[in-house]
Amino acid sequence: MIEGVTDKGYYTNSFHLDVEKKVNPYDKIDFEAPYPPLANGGFICYGEYPNIQHNLRALEDVWDYSYQHVPYYGTNTPIDECYECGFTGEFECTSKGFTCPKCGNHDASRVSVTRRVCGYLGSPDARPFNAGKQEEVKRRVKHLGNGQIG
Repeated sequence: MIEGVTDKGYYTNSFHLDVEKKVNPYDKIDFEAPYPPLANGGFICYGEYPNIQHNLRALEDVWDYSYQHVPYYGTNTPIDECYECGFTGEFECTSKGFTCPKCGNHDASRVSVTRRVCGYLGSPDARPFNAGKQEEVKRRVKHLGNGQIG
């Protein structure tokens, strides 16, 4: 067992920076930028973001930077929705699934949860991840804090 590598229940995919590394989006792009030419099986660089509806300029700045440094960039931002209380944003991710932070609802038929996995958007509330992928999603950090860059 290698601490911090094989003890997490998942492996970091391809050339991506570990999901737990707390870096700003520019440093993440810079870290991953050299690898797409070597990844002949496909690639995507992406950033995890909080709800930034009120600071779209920050996201546009990151997109402009990514356009200059990587050939394919994706953005992950919370769009979960609870049909019980009307909450929209990011649900709490646990090892057992997803829960509305406002009312505690975790009934898969009464929520909509969307996450990107291996470049594709999916609904883990309707079709759950395996344990390793759930652990990786649970540990993802945001690359913009409080809607600010960095």
